[in-house]
Amino acid sequence: MKAMKEKSMLEPRSAMIFPTRHDMPRAGTPTEQIALQNQAWTVLEKYVTTNGRNRTRLSNNWLGDKGWRVQLVGHHDIRKEEGVDRLAAAASTRGHRTLLGTVVQPGDVRVSAVWQIPSTAEPIAYFFGSHYPFFHMLFARDLSFAVHANDGDFAVFAGPTDWLREALPAKALGPEATAWVKSGVEEEHGEGCMAGIIKHYEPFMLD
Repeated sequence: MKAMKEKSMLEPRSAMIFPTRHDMPRAGTPTEQIALQNQAWTVLEKYVTTNGRNRTRLSNNWLGDKGWRVQLVGHHDIRKEEGVDRLAAAASTRGHRTLLGTVVQPGDVRVSAVWQIPSTAEPIAYFFGSHYPFFHMLFARDLSFAVHANDGDFAVFAGPTDWLREALPAKALGPEATAWVKSGVEEEHGEGCMAGIIKHYEPFMLD
């Protein structure tokens, strides 16, 4: 019993929620996974949502320093065949045979598993589909691009402009696509709930 308790204390916590798949193993030992998640958090900052919850978003300092642009996408759309195929291809053509994915929100899941995800459509779609209850992030090991997703409403694709245009269909890019995502989220959660998000990311959105 003591040995089991000690093992559970070392286990990254979301690994106890989402079991390991044969094609989506954990990215190393518990210590290595925690180090990778700490790396992921360098891209992020904490903020308080309109309903008072502590959550994360991509840091404006990081976006500015890296010269990244962003595009908001509906969470359900990132799992559709066209979208996930393009995301997988955009990663693969840049030499990323695998990507990393983890939960990135404060609280009980702060110390979380990091998954090693093949840069193919089905495992990427599975990662987003199985993690939708949490704020979560898919990212390249060298942090050359990232997709930060909230709890099932939308995701923020972030990286160089040319990567965004490769990773997303043309219809998912630009102000009209952002407005569509905004209207869908506000229809479900109330008018104005996206105002803070839009204001935060607006300086980095694609024209």
